[in-house]
Amino acid sequence: MKYRRIYADGYSYYLTLVTQGRKPILVENIELLRYAFKLSKKRYDYVIDAIVVLPEHIHMIITPKIATDYSKIISAIKKSFVYGLEQNLKDEGKAEISMKKYHRGHAGIWQERFYEHTIRDEKDWLEKMEYIKNNPLKHNVVENLADWKYSSFNKHP
Repeated sequence: MKYRRIYADGYSYYLTLVTQGRKPILVENIELLRYAFKLSKKRYDYVIDAIVVLPEHIHMIITPKIATDYSKIISAIKKSFVYGLEQNLKDEGKAEISMKKYHRGHAGIWQERFYEHTIRDEKDWLEKMEYIKNNPLKHNVVENLADWKYSSFNKHP
């Protein structure tokens, strides 16, 4: 049975992206990840309502102007991040990522799929916001939420 995503204009989407094998590479490459998001924002019209980046996964709520764009947004972010890592590996003289995997957007860096949930109402919205906000505590990366600088709830330069 093929998985079918819901695309409904005017809705927000709770999304989770996870690295392959839960490799903890996101925080150590945060500038590259930020750049990947920046590139996706140039191409697609969407708002990041909330986000938290942990070493091996990302939770976020986005509101795309065009609902069918959210899968494309995720693909663009993954590909840009992979491309940047590929460039870094080349610069360090390490093995290259296969182009076939690169074009699929994961290249052994990302899990192929991502989790998506359509936000249905205010209660759902608030539950997902609270989950995103508290995720660093859940995963024991900090003892105080204010200490986690990779979250939209804690604005750091």
